[in-house]
Amino acid sequence: MSNKISRRTFLKCTGASAAALGAAAMLGGCGSSTSNAIEVKVGDKVSNWNNLGVQLTSVFTMANTPDLPNHEYVAVLVTAVNRSGATTFNIGAQNLAELDAAYPLNDEATKLDVARQYFHALAASTTDFTAVCDGAEAEVGAYIQLYNAAAQSFSESTNLPPQGAGYIQLICCVPTGWQKLSVTFTPTFAANKSLTFSLNSSDLTQA
Repeated sequence: MSNKISRRTFLKCTGASAAALGAAAMLGGCGSSTSNAIEVKVGDKVSNWNNLGVQLTSVFTMANTPDLPNHEYVAVLVTAVNRSGATTFNIGAQNLAELDAAYPLNDEATKLDVARQYFHALAASTTDFTAVCDGAEAEVGAYIQLYNAAAQSFSESTNLPPQGAGYIQLICCVPTGWQKLSVTFTPTFAANKSLTFSLNSSDLTQA
């Protein structure tokens, strides 16, 4: 793990517990939709949107950015369940292994700068998510934190397997003092459809 941007390092503020997930049960019994565009706010649940179940679970402040004055990182966790019995959903950056290798975090002297470089590379690789903060485009990176119910543990992944559950983990770079943030997901598995997560600064959980 010392070579990764993980929940113990760059994303240490997003340490959601396994007990908080319970994804299959938590998303059961909620509304279904196949709409072309749908909006989800913090706490909202959608049990089945084109075979994807989601809940916008939590939003955390993380840290100031070292290269952009008056900006900060915000992490957004979206509980996700793949309802499909056969289709794997590719979500977020698909080159995590390559990014981990290119930006090692095993040198304390350079870790902060490397983490900054990692974020920009992750955001550039996250082509299925776009973010707007207070009317201006913002950088966002995304990948899956896959949940193993038997082991009650998470692992980083590039996809959500059939019947799999986990978090879509979003990292956004926003101006300090931001008010409104929206992140739009245009999935590769649902043509011409989009899912927008809408957040206010009042939704933040201070970690």
